[in-house]
Amino acid sequence: MKILNIHGFMGAADNKNYKALCGFIPQEDIVSLKLDYINRFPEDILSELSEILKSDSFIIVGQSLGSWYANQLSKRFEIPCIITNPCYFPHKCDIIHESGISEDILAQYIKYSADSVNKNAYTICSDADEIIPDNYDNCVNFSAKVISVHGGHSSIENLSEHLKEMYEFVTEKYFR
Repeated sequence: MKILNIHGFMGAADNKNYKALCGFIPQEDIVSLKLDYINRFPEDILSELSEILKSDSFIIVGQSLGSWYANQLSKRFEIPCIITNPCYFPHKCDIIHESGISEDILAQYIKYSADSVNKNAYTICSDADEIIPDNYDNCVNFSAKVISVHGGHSSIENLSEHLKEMYEFVTEKYFR
């Protein structure tokens, strides 16, 4: 089993989730790409990531905007995802909306934004998210399980511990 790690908006392949995962999963079992969210359509990115998921058994891990993709792919392939501070509605997020991203790209985010619970989504939601404030209710409405943790949008305290705990829960539930 492998991990597909999907970074957030203007993030990096070796983001904080990736670094935390490397603490308890062999690096060769983690696929983490640098994605261009500003210039590529969500449907194209979803297609690229879908091809990766066809190659092996995966758990998807996503952070912020990467969680939007993780949630979409989790539903499409009926596989688990672990998401941190998910951005369920990218078109409403100030940092994305004000980035200069095209209206056509935003329209695809609107088209595919969350509208139902993902029974395979496991969420870590921080209590002081300055990018997506008051996100806990969204997390509860769209995820099978949510834990509230201390920290900001990109600064979850004890991230490695929380990811490892959620990873162990998910692997026990789905792969044992």
